[in-house]
Amino acid sequence: MARARRARAARELPRTSLRGVAALALFPIGCALAALAIGQDANFDLLNYHYYDPYAFLHGRLAIDVIPASLQSYLNPLVDLPFYFLMNHTPPRVEAAIVGAVQGLNLVLVYLIARRVARSRAIALAAALAAGVAGGFASELGNSMGDTIVSIPLLAGVLCAVVAVERATDGRGPAPAAPPARRGARTRGAWLGRAPDTRWWVAAGALAGVGAGLKLSELATTVGVAVASACAAGPWRAHVRRALATGLATAGGLALTAGYWTLHLWLAYGDPLLFDPASSAIFPTRYLPRTVETGAGFLPPTLADALVYPLYWLAHPLAVAEIPIRELSIPIAYVLCAALVLVLAVRPLARAVTGRAVRAGAPGTDARERETDRVLIVVFAVSIAIWTKQLGVYRYLVPVELLAPLVALAAGRRLAAIFSPAPRRPVAARRRLGAAFVALCALCAATAYPANYWLRVPFGSEFFRVPLPRALANGRVDTVFQVGVQPIAYIFPKLPPRVVGVGRVDNVATPEYLARVQQAIGRANRDGGGVFVAFFGSYGPGTRVPPGSFAYLAAIGVNGYHVSSCEIDHGAIGAAPQDVTFCRIVR
Repeated sequence: MARARRARAARELPRTSLRGVAALALFPIGCALAALAIGQDANFDLLNYHYYDPYAFLHGRLAIDVIPASLQSYLNPLVDLPFYFLMNHTPPRVEAAIVGAVQGLNLVLVYLIARRVARSRAIALAAALAAGVAGGFASELGNSMGDTIVSIPLLAGVLCAVVAVERATDGRGPAPAAPPARRGARTRGAWLGRAPDTRWWVAAGALAGVGAGLKLSELATTVGVAVASACAAGPWRAHVRRALATGLATAGGLALTAGYWTLHLWLAYGDPLLFDPASSAIFPTRYLPRTVETGAGFLPPTLADALVYPLYWLAHPLAVAEIPIRELSIPIAYVLCAALVLVLAVRPLARAVTGRAVRAGAPGTDARERETDRVLIVVFAVSIAIWTKQLGVYRYLVPVELLAPLVALAAGRRLAAIFSPAPRRPVAARRRLGAAFVALCALCAATAYPANYWLRVPFGSEFFRVPLPRALANGRVDTVFQVGVQPIAYIFPKLPPRVVGVGRVDNVATPEYLARVQQAIGRANRDGGGVFVAFFGSYGPGTRVPPGSFAYLAAIGVNGYHVSSCEIDHGAIGAAPQDVTFCRIVR
């Protein structure tokens, strides 16, 4: 009876004492303090759409404004709603601390995954600390980009996948082969819920789908979890059952967080992925201009470049990021996984080197350990492959970055099992691998850095200060065009609702877009309001608006206008002064 209780406890999620819970709470607390030390978030995307999109969603502005945040005006606003609420109802320091603490949950999940994978507190602690200082993760502490928020359900999905493997293998070493079924015999409960791992795979797929639905750029990791479910060991029926259950759960998770928004875009514009240029081939729409704005400049040009891309960006970090970020864990894990694939593909060579037959599941290899390693490696490999082909932006790899040290451990253990399938001293071998892993984490932590933190400013008493310009205090409808390079969509929630914001589109505009622009101008003229251009900063008397502004306006159908008067709004982002200039233009 006692043995049965111990086996049942081994299958459950780790039971942590009150002291252990307090220790795990140090991760979110540490991230909150780090976010406060870094400063207030003022990144480009926040000023462009992370603040505007939830405002537009809550106030129905997409039917009034004309894409103030360019194509990003149509991204799913769900992940940005908590940021918007905190920015409007809490001081900036409180907002940064809360966001940092939530981001710290990633480290708790890394610790729990490592405890399952390695069954060692020291290794789990090393993995969590290495994740906490990883370049991509650390650069976004207290930041609103969302990559370190959506990574939470994705890592929770990986944790559930690891638990599913434990349920299937039951922690008893290599699983015994099932006796052959009689022809025509029915296998009761083989497809749904009766299998010990099905519910956990369903949870893994649902959580991964929720994460990808919040931000579709993280879809690569979600696909990795779904593929891992089909790759776990077992008879073909188990493969199909797991793949079916996980795939349906993933679709359900996607529908939960993204279904409402894609349905809205489809009904309103005929395109459920209006912001994605790739969707135009399936859902052609005439409203938005098509331009590839995400990742195209970061993708490797050839297959040969793609195969060595994780090593290339280590030496050239700006190839995959707007700021230099260095992180060794992904390249090291990539090299070890590539070595594992090469060894398995060239088994005769491995046999010649070791003098033993290379067998998957060699004697002395724990089945649970082998299967958890397989899950981590498959998630990593699929994520890297999809990311290299479609995305190419480093911050979309944050979940993979957090898992990379554990993937390196998994690949290292598989290589050790191949070349030493039955070690005479398994405890000593485990200790050597554990020591090597801790050294790897220390190396990654010592060399990881973000060059900056996506633009921070000193904390202020409020997040944004945008005084109402006198030129817009006329009580009438005004149309404000964004010109210049820096985004100003964050100012529109601070202006009166009657102000219509028009965003900049840097390529050939469609007739539908031009019609909405003319409609906004006509509405302002009919109501006795004005037409304005707005831009960051202020220019000298000889250059009242940014160079090229009127050429741009002419390209979108605003012809024959000149500057009538300008007013500089002395606002602020946090404690940093930020001028925004409003110029009235007339024919």
